[in-house]
Amino acid sequence: MNQKKKRASYVFNSLYDQIELLVSGEFGDANPEVRRPPKESGAQFAVPCFRYAKVKKETPVMLAEKIAERWNSGLKAGGLITRFEPAGGYINVFADQRMLLEEIFKDINALGEDYGTYRQKEETIVVDYCSPNIAKPLTVGHLRSTIIGQALINILKARGYEVVGINFLSDWGTQFGKLLYAFNQWGDENLFEKDPIGHLVDLYVRFHAELDVNPSLEDEARDCFKRLEQGGEEERALWLRFRKASLADFEETVARLGVCFDYNWYESDFEKKAHELIDRLLDEGIAERSQGAVIITTSDDDNPPLVAKKSDGTTLYASRDLASAIERIEKFKPVTKLLYVVATEQNLHFVNLAKALERLGFPGICQHIRFGMVSLPSGKISTREGRVVYLDDLLDEAERRAEEIVKEKNPDMPEDKRAQVARRVGIGAVIYADLSQDRIKDITFDWSKMLAFDGNSAPYLQYAAVRCAKILEKAEPEEQNPMKVLKEEDIPATVDKMTEPETIDLLLHLGRFPQAVSEAAQRYAPHVVAGYLYELATLLSRFYTQVPVLKASDENTRLARLALVHSTGLVLRKGLAILGIRVPVEM
Repeated sequence: MNQKKKRASYVFNSLYDQIELLVSGEFGDANPEVRRPPKESGAQFAVPCFRYAKVKKETPVMLAEKIAERWNSGLKAGGLITRFEPAGGYINVFADQRMLLEEIFKDINALGEDYGTYRQKEETIVVDYCSPNIAKPLTVGHLRSTIIGQALINILKARGYEVVGINFLSDWGTQFGKLLYAFNQWGDENLFEKDPIGHLVDLYVRFHAELDVNPSLEDEARDCFKRLEQGGEEERALWLRFRKASLADFEETVARLGVCFDYNWYESDFEKKAHELIDRLLDEGIAERSQGAVIITTSDDDNPPLVAKKSDGTTLYASRDLASAIERIEKFKPVTKLLYVVATEQNLHFVNLAKALERLGFPGICQHIRFGMVSLPSGKISTREGRVVYLDDLLDEAERRAEEIVKEKNPDMPEDKRAQVARRVGIGAVIYADLSQDRIKDITFDWSKMLAFDGNSAPYLQYAAVRCAKILEKAEPEEQNPMKVLKEEDIPATVDKMTEPETIDLLLHLGRFPQAVSEAAQRYAPHVVAGYLYELATLLSRFYTQVPVLKASDENTRLARLALVHSTGLVLRKGLAILGIRVPVEM
């Protein structure tokens, strides 16, 4: 077996699991609550006793004291847990610090770039994200779905899941009849070749302007879409051109965010499958006819049913989405979850979708990964039609502002290199500004905070990673990759050299990285990783401010500290990559 795959238990995960078992055994709680206590407590974890106290009809303080005493009496010498201490209504859990430090260092040394990842599971999670409309450019409204979706894919892969990312493109509906009519009437091949999506947007706007004057155009558009539905060759050829041009435009934009979809699926491909599914649901009694339409009753509450087919016989997005979900379950077996990264406003649709899937025999498989709204940045930024900010325009503005800052801080940097650094800093700032906050919350862009080189921002974390690399570059050639020099049997002596509080705090926090990945995967919460990285960068700053690395008192101490710097840089880069943020070579 490859050495890098031998160690994957991770000492903080092991400690957490031990505590969970204790709490489960004590209180019969299948979902025990274990928290991280305030740093000044010196404990590694804490167990809150408040909800258990209500059941036991005791005060939380008294219960914590009683349980801590009992757990202490059952401790065995030489174990990872050294003692339990009551603290108010909590039980603080203390571990053998020396054992923690050694195990952390051994894991990082053995796993290298794989540190923080887990063994492969035989489970598949399908993530639906981005999912724009054909013939329209990506806007700021697509930003959060795209960023959060890609981060979740990266996190879940690190946690060991097989993950499939799907971009489910809306390419069907009467709006395409309008676009087909508009192109046939006013389309310009030269303009389409030069800027296909821009030209299609202009045509769509013109159609609605003309419609105000001539309402009969609505009928013309319906006729165009009907011919498309019936397989008209001219309509289909033109529609496919629109789709191809749109996909190329989307992929160019999301590539700037480091996003690449595993699959592009099209809503139109599920029109026929939706009809077939509806017939099956009617036969099985899951769907029913109502006033000429077909509905699926998904609950007994006040929520409206899922309308699968309109009275005119056409399917809706809901039934096409349901057919798509069935296809995902069948194609990517064994599917554990279908995740849909979509704004909170669509919650009712996904409540109905989940309940419809439950009636089809797939309970709990559908999960709506909700997120809040994004407020546009203040200041000058390009808009179209006075209503919307295009995503490319936002990213251009981020890169422009980043380049101004980089030029100010490093005026001698060559222009081409400055542009590359600005690209990574600017795009990273946009991504981190989103992912550093709980996805449920609304977010507001603040350029000054996003691009700050101090505080909780991507540039601050990127600078920390660059700083690690620069320290190692200044070391002796044989010490520039200290983990190649250190063998596992050298680690106890190396840990002996790590005596300063700043050094110990930094190494202990490195040990929490796998747990941060695991928690982020469990909660579908990228901000957990972001928060971990910010704390890591802060501890690193305190470490290299207070503890000399290159000027350490002796060779062994210097090597130990260089190994810590190397490990910190590795985790910073790994964590930022999980969030979709690249680190520049210099800043």
